[in-house]
Amino acid sequence: MSTDGVALPIIPATEIRSIAFFEPDREARVDRLLIRGATPGAEPRTLVAFPYTFTGLHARGNAAPTGDRIAVLSVDGTKGSAATLTIVDLDGATRIVEGGFEYLSSFAWTPDGRRLAVIASGDPGVTRVLEVEVTGGQATEVARFTAAFQVVPLGYSIDGTRLYIVVIDQSGSNLWMVRGGIGQRLAELSPGRTRDWTLSPDGSRVAFIDILSASSRTYVGKTLTIATGAVTTLQAGRNQIGATWQPGNPLPVFGGPGGSLQLEDPRPEVAWVVPHAYAPLGDYVVISTIASEQNDQPRPAVSLWVASPDRRELLTDEPGASFIGWVRGEPWQ
Repeated sequence: MSTDGVALPIIPATEIRSIAFFEPDREARVDRLLIRGATPGAEPRTLVAFPYTFTGLHARGNAAPTGDRIAVLSVDGTKGSAATLTIVDLDGATRIVEGGFEYLSSFAWTPDGRRLAVIASGDPGVTRVLEVEVTGGQATEVARFTAAFQVVPLGYSIDGTRLYIVVIDQSGSNLWMVRGGIGQRLAELSPGRTRDWTLSPDGSRVAFIDILSASSRTYVGKTLTIATGAVTTLQAGRNQIGATWQPGNPLPVFGGPGGSLQLEDPRPEVAWVVPHAYAPLGDYVVISTIASEQNDQPRPAVSLWVASPDRRELLTDEPGASFIGWVRGEPWQ
């Protein structure tokens, strides 16, 4: 496959069938990076562990779309509040990218898994977006924004030449594109704040949650078509939280009380789910279950599951655990 003359790797969906996630080990004070198959009863294996110093600042990660490497942000206290960026291969090999990074940064990978966009830690009032060449570890500034409340590297175009970034400031939530070091505002997502952004697999649309203050619904799922700037709202009577895309489905999947993804056998103590990501084949999805709470207010997810149309299986209910992504088959198999 190629786009605009750029050759892209073809990764068989059948190869990316394992789940990577973090689970804190509170006695050892480390976050264990675990990998396990999606099939029922599969046993997780620890790939690597990251020590943590501050309770609540657990390691965060994101798997490359090629399924062969994972980017991890961790805080050990040696750099103050700045996080360390570590690239982890599936054989357990690690390499640290020099520099300070924002702990809460999102991750945006190129489709070939060779470059990664993250936020640098730095001067108050200025947010710098860095692009990291993961093999060599070189980090290059590709964009900077001033007086922004939040800057979110969202994802790359299919050919890897355009980086999409969500910027939230006093003007609202806007989608920017950076290409060749030049930034361009493309479209308005909302005149207010937004959350839970996710780029469609073909890079043509953005699903997100619009946060409304004067409405019977506070969290509303919407979709932006990048080419036209048109924003559409998916009908729902209750709040929606979390968004993802199921392979082959032209519409995004939203979670929350009003989401399109619901439990068929809800327990009384479980109100709704938040979707994280589907497997490339679209047959499994990783979700978080959210405990019941009044007024549909979101709260931290405490239980992580892998689900298929006919069943779900608990991955972990350890507080502070987090989903990292789908990766290739376990290296020990």
